[in-house]
Formats: sequence, structure tokens, C-alpha cells
Amino acid sequence: MLAFNILYNMALISALIYLIIIIFKFKTRLIPPPLRLKTEKEYQEDLEIVKKHLGEEASKNLQTVKENPNLKQYLIITAHPDDEIMFFAPTIIGLRKQGFKVKILCLSTGNYDKKGEIREVEIKNCVKLLGVTEENVTVLDHPGLQDNPKQFWYPTAVSKVISEHINPDISAIITFDRMGISGHVNHRSVYEGIRYYINQNGNKAMPAVFTLKTVSVLRKYSSIFDTIFSLNAFLMPHAYSVGDRALFVSGLDEIYLAQKAMRQHKSQMVWFRWLYILFSRYMAINELTRINN
Repeated sequence: MLAFNILYNMALISALIYLIIIIFKFKTRLIPPPLRLKTEKEYQEDLEIVKKHLGEEASKNLQTVKENPNLKQYLIITAHPDDEIMFFAPTIIGLRKQGFKVKILCLSTGNYDKKGEIREVEIKNCVKLLGVTEENVTVLDHPGLQDNPKQFWYPTAVSKVISEHINPDISAIITFDRMGISGHVNHRSVYEGIRYYINQNGNKAMPAVFTLKTVSVLRKYSSIFDTIFSLNAFLMPHAYSVGDRALFVSGLDEIYLAQKAMRQHKSQMVWFRWLYILFSRYMAINELTRINN
């Protein structure tokens, strides 16, 4: 009984803290999931949603306006199409709302179920809703980096591929931590490949590298109620630190936007992913830790 009361009180406190953070940002509305490829008119409607939720600054580069080359650039490295939205949505949204340029490097097409070509299109449809242009998304089809939950990718292969996409314009790299959030061996391989590159080339050869913190299963599926545990890093939503830690917290409207973006991955929307986007704290909260100096 005592344990129940403690958990109950912690949930109430967490909900209260979260509501204080986003109380003035509640603009969410329900839209049925897309069941087919979008028409140009529907795409334009999506762009209006981006403008509404992320603002003019974040949506302008989705048109023909050239991005400001002086903006900081952030490279998010994932293993499969849909990783970017299932795990890194608060980070992408937080950075884009501040006008920063976000690039996504996906190391495989996610072809384990022979849907690689479809998933390449889906990831671009997805991140467009988050304010990331198609030319800033790179999906690789490397023979040594194929989607396989039983195959650990060689760090040397991951390191070599990543090295080809690091340039002086990148301010920071954001990727999985050692546990890979879900424990998927391909996720963990990305981390090990980046660690290998750091060890081989030294910290000075790379920009800042941040990894997304893996939490327990209970916390993972506690949605916004995990706020009370995550606030030991930062108290402000969409805060970004150039130090050793960073925390991104999405408002309810941005959680809705992330859920809508996830539904662009139509080939992956099996029943348990509907539960995931409703209950996963990674749709609302990202806690990052820097792993190099």
C-alpha cells in the first residue's frame, strides 16, 4: 500500500511539472492516420501543420528558400528508417524550432522484411513534417550494414561510413547510447562504431557527440510521467546545452506532431507501434549525454 501511494504521488507530481512546462502550448487536435500516398494538396496541408506547430522559421526551408549557411548543423545518426521519429523526435523538433539545421544519416534501408524501398520514402515523408528537408536525409544501403536484429555491425565498417559524412559544418552528432534504447544490436552497433572512430582519430577529429540515454522499461513506457525523473538534468523545455548533458521536452502539440510524423511510416504501423507512440517517453522526452571532450 505504501509503495502504491509513493508511485501515485510521484505520478501526480510528474504530471503537474509537465503541465506547468507546456500549459501555454496546448494546441493538439486529432487527425485520422493516412491510409495511402499523399497528394500534393495533402502535402501542402501538412506543411501548414509544420508552420503552425514549429513556426515560420522552422518551416520556411521546406519551400524554395535557401537555408542560412551560418546556422549550426546537427547530424542525427540512426540505424533504420523510423528510428529518427521513434526515439529522437523531441530533439529534432527542439532544434528545428530554434531554426537549427538538422541532418539525418540512416545507416540502412531497414530491408529486413524486404520493404527497404518503401521505408526510404517513408522516412523522407516523416521528417518533412518535422521541418527537415529531403536533401538533408541520407539513407544508406551498405552491404555490411544491413538491417538484421541478429547481426552486429562491425565497428570498422560503421566508423568508415560515418567518417564520410562528418564535415566542419557539423556542430554536434546525436545518436544511440551503448544500450541502443531498445537493445537492438544494430542500434548498439552505431554507438560502437562512433566510439571506435573517436578512439582511432581522437576527440579533436570530431564535433561534440551526444548519445540518447536508455532508461528502464518502466520509465520507457511512462510517457510524460517520466518528467520527474528526467528533470534532474534541465528544467526548461527545448533547452540545449553545449556542455555534457542536454534535455528536450516536447509540449502536447509537439507530441501530436511526432505521432503524426510516425504515421508516415505506414509499413511499420503494426499494433504494438500504436501503443508505442501513445506511451513511450521518447515521443516526449530526450535526455542526451556527451561522450567525447
